[in-house]
Formats: sequence, structure tokens, C-alpha cells
Amino acid sequence: MDKTINMKNARVLDIGSGTGYWLEYFLNKGFSVYALEPSSKMIEFAKERFKDKVKYFNTTIENFVTDNKFDILNIQGDVLSYVENLDLVMKKISNIINKDGLLFATVDSYYYMRKLVKKYGNSREMEIFEKYHITTVGSQYGIFNSKCFTLEDIKELEKYGFQVLEIRGCGYSDNLEEEIEKSYNIVLGEHIYFSLRYLK
Repeated sequence: MDKTINMKNARVLDIGSGTGYWLEYFLNKGFSVYALEPSSKMIEFAKERFKDKVKYFNTTIENFVTDNKFDILNIQGDVLSYVENLDLVMKKISNIINKDGLLFATVDSYYYMRKLVKKYGNSREMEIFEKYHITTVGSQYGIFNSKCFTLEDIKELEKYGFQVLEIRGCGYSDNLEEEIEKSYNIVLGEHIYFSLRYLK
């Protein structure tokens, strides 16, 4: 991200910001930071840490209404894998990002999830996964559907006016150097990281 961000002043929208994991990163760059998060409990946690340094929106990207345009959209934590209507969300994103704006995202990896579905799922689940790239995932927040992305799925996002800048695998290691070294082997990562530039 440091190598991709080439602007001094930026308005950043962190979509699905949770407890604010990425907020500090952008605040440290001196950017104007906005956090979008549907969980009020997570927003309260972020407010305890960052006070009024960040402007918070307690809603989903689907229901977010703004006149602002942003220079950077940060959509990590696999948010794009969990939205119900990716087409609607990508069109919305295209309307709130400035020309030459940057988008950073992580998504669940089709290649990694396919191995899990094959190992633990049944033939019907595998058939659905192969056709739609969707499976169910669970966490402490419940069970929900996940759209798992292939490299082609990410490149297809260019139809919304974006240019793919970088794609890497992630979720290999807690050690940063090892994570970066292995990230070039995209298909082995649990998640896929990518960055896009908006051209329109």
C-alpha cells in the first residue's frame, strides 16, 4: 500500500472498518479518514481509540448516502466477499471515488476455499461452489455466504472503470517478511489482496 499511495492529502473511506484496524494507518499519513461500519458496538470501540479524529457512519455500503467523493477506498477484511449484491456495491463505489482514486481490498480466495469445500462439503455444495464461487463461512458473528474470488473475478472488476494495479495472496504467516515473500504465490493464500485505480 505504501508503494501504491502517491498522494499527500487524501480523503479515505474505510468500508467495513470494524474496530478500526486500518484507521491508524491512514491517520498517520495525515489523511482525512471516514469509517463506515454497520456494527454500532465496533464503532464505539473505534471511537474510544480515535475519538473525533475520524468521522463515523453506522451503516452498510449499500445504504451509505454521501455527497463526498473519496481518494482512497479501503475495503479489507473480505467485505466484498460478504456483500449480497457485488454489482450494486461496485456501481456505488464507482460513484463515490475520485478519478485516479485508489481501492485496496482483500477477498476470500476461490483456490483456498475450493480445497476446503472439496474436503468437508458434499457433492451438491461442490457443484454450487464451482458454478457460483459461493460457500458458507462461519465465525463468532454467525454463518453467512462468501463469494470467493478467482484472479479472473478480480480482473473483471475493471468493467466498473478500474485498472488492476496489483494482486497478491495473503494469509500465509504472522511474520511480515515471510508473508510478503509468499504473497507472489497467489493461489495458495487463504485470501487475495488487490489494489485498483479508478480511471474515469
